[in-house]
Amino acid sequence: MSEQSPRSDRFGLTGPGRRTGANTLVPSGLSRYDFLLAFIPLVLLFAWLFGRIVGVPLWIAMAAGGLLSVPLVVDGLAVNPPS
Repeated sequence: MSEQSPRSDRFGLTGPGRRTGANTLVPSGLSRYDFLLAFIPLVLLFAWLFGRIVGVPLWIAMAAGGLLSVPLVVDGLAVNPPS
């Protein structure tokens, strides 16, 4: 009789996906929030790069990047909150 282990990673956290073979987890796909979490630091990185290329002070470039990131945070938390 074989034992069936719960869907969890090596830290004991459950997550989406399925097990295939020797402790390999296949993700079930990327969600909208994965893209939001990836895009926010990219906006800040591009703002920093733009500020370095143009010669804008760092605080202005980062403030602009932060302001450009606000709609992404509002969308992820208020407009389309996680369920």
